[in-house]
Amino acid sequence: MSTNDELDEIERRTVAALNQLVIGDPEPFKALYSHETDVTVFGGFGAYELGWEQVSQNIELAAFRFRGGRLEVESLARGTSGDLAYTVWIERGRVWVEGRDEPGVLMVRVTHIFRREDGGWSLIHRHGDPIVEKTEATAVLQR
Repeated sequence: MSTNDELDEIERRTVAALNQLVIGDPEPFKALYSHETDVTVFGGFGAYELGWEQVSQNIELAAFRFRGGRLEVESLARGTSGDLAYTVWIERGRVWVEGRDEPGVLMVRVTHIFRREDGGWSLIHRHGDPIVEKTEATAVLQR
């Protein structure tokens, strides 16, 4: 299988798993992840998690907060180097979340890092956060 074919497959599996996540099923997304102690997530709801136990709980909490919807991705960049691969994209969709009666627009910028394990690719890091307007450099400083 060529590198492009491998990346196509990683993206296809990840998008399918995320679409299960937004209807409340965390298992397909959890199945993408390595279960090692060095996995991480910078989740769209804030904070971060380190290690499979914490990352797994974060995924389950995210699935609990969603009540339905559909995501699509716009792939911006992707590549491999040895046993690592990455994807950079924009996730867009309409989803229902806890506490809302109507669906809302979701737009998140996302980076995934994968590692080759046991002959396949496993997710080792996800960074997803809302797209916001560009800000002045001083806006990111804590007061």
